[in-house]
Amino acid sequence: MRERLVTLTVLGCLLACPAMGYADEPQSSLPEVKKESLTFSSDDNKFKITFGGRIQADGALFFGEDYQPIGDGVGFRRVRLHTDVSFGKQLSGKIEMDFTDGGFSLKDCFIRYNLNNGIYFRAGNFKESFGMDAMTSSGDLMFMEKANVSSAFNPEFHMGVQAAWQYKQFLGAAGVHFRAINGSKEKDYSESNNKDGIDEGISYTARGVWMPMSANKEKGLHLGLAASYRTPKTSVGTKMPNTVRYSSNSLSRINKIKFLDTGPIASVSHDWLVGGELGAFYKAFRMQGEYILNNTSRMEGLGTERFNGFYVQASYLLFGGQQKYSTSRGAFTEPSFGRSWGDVELAARFDRLDLNGNLIKGGTSDGWTVGATYYVNRNLKLQLNYSYVAHDKYANAYGAAAVGVMENGQIAYKPEDVAGEGGNDYGILGLRIQLNF
Repeated sequence: MRERLVTLTVLGCLLACPAMGYADEPQSSLPEVKKESLTFSSDDNKFKITFGGRIQADGALFFGEDYQPIGDGVGFRRVRLHTDVSFGKQLSGKIEMDFTDGGFSLKDCFIRYNLNNGIYFRAGNFKESFGMDAMTSSGDLMFMEKANVSSAFNPEFHMGVQAAWQYKQFLGAAGVHFRAINGSKEKDYSESNNKDGIDEGISYTARGVWMPMSANKEKGLHLGLAASYRTPKTSVGTKMPNTVRYSSNSLSRINKIKFLDTGPIASVSHDWLVGGELGAFYKAFRMQGEYILNNTSRMEGLGTERFNGFYVQASYLLFGGQQKYSTSRGAFTEPSFGRSWGDVELAARFDRLDLNGNLIKGGTSDGWTVGATYYVNRNLKLQLNYSYVAHDKYANAYGAAAVGVMENGQIAYKPEDVAGEGGNDYGILGLRIQLNF
């Protein structure tokens, strides 16, 4: 217990001390320092190539687990390297790779072509345009992790082709997407199923956003809708056709136990994902929320499984900074700072995920998160988050986690064996150090 108290004190001081030391410093009249990058360009500036990356180092402590112990730990959340290249104003491309935990996964890898009327096309591997949380860069997230509903349902990176249009108040995107090639495991699954003659699946995803105050830099409103029709992908597992699976790490990737997990859902015809988005900002304040509904339609006389969830989050910059919103992404980006030494942002969120359908019981969770982010400069920031997560007895990591006790006092792994409510409720204290270069 003493070691944990010392750790808590150190974590708190990392964020509190810089802000306290400079709280009375007047706002700097100097221009903001731009994020450093390594860029080479031709004399006429038509050809340009930029190299960069991101390091996110995390640590987490867990408190008060009811039945299933969770180990404290540290690790790299993201280790990214990327290259952006442009050939004039119309043709460009990007490659981004992740090397977390000594592995390799391909993130962005696409070719983009811009027309002169706000329309562009791209092809390759990139995020499907679904959800405000999903379209926010991982380096600009309000908290260390996205809400559970975003982690479970957002399609993220898939190969495909997409057309998008952005003009003043409006943003629209529509694409056709195929399999995920993020890591070697997904690649092996897809290739194995392909050899068995199994189609790799297809998705049709579209998103529309209305930004009625897009010309105003101090305030804005965001209203968005997204939908995706999806047939099962072959990257779920070997020899598992017509199968989908939804899961979440419960607000921490240090925790390797996915309490929320539907397990493989077989005999799936297709999924429908539908999402609604609301966002707003005024000077130092910003808020956003999303609701996502997932209908999984099954064959062989099996009923439709319905899952859903939502989150609401808000934050405020303490020292005169300004929130920033990207009209091209339809999402928030890193704010500007109110002091020469940076700024501090306080944030709070509530999120809920329900993976209990008709026959499939993957568990539910309610999550409360508060956080403080210290923006040191454009390259360095520190995040301190505390989350409290409450699970029901069906959130048993597909049978791998204890979720209660039986009437005879023995530990229960199956929800039907639990005497009483059951479920693991616990707190998470997390710290992230992030470097952009």
